[in-house]
Amino acid sequence: MELSLRGLPEWLIREYFKEMNACLVGNETEATKAIGDGWSVSWTQQQVQIRGSRELGLTQIDLVFVGSAIGQVHDEFMKKAQRGGG
Repeated sequence: MELSLRGLPEWLIREYFKEMNACLVGNETEATKAIGDGWSVSWTQQQVQIRGSRELGLTQIDLVFVGSAIGQVHDEFMKKAQRGGG
């Protein structure tokens, strides 16, 4: 399952996965993969332009979920992502 998000910082994505009891792979401040019980997720980031603007852009995070529990994990992650960081 793939998901693209804009406007959510990567550090917060890492925090959400840690809250979901996942282990981050690699350096905790630079990890781009998390592994949970029956699932894993990896992500990349890219700068994308805002339509109609030549100068403004957003960071887009592209996530790829795999495993037997991805439906439940996706839903839990989206509840966190939709509430934002505040």
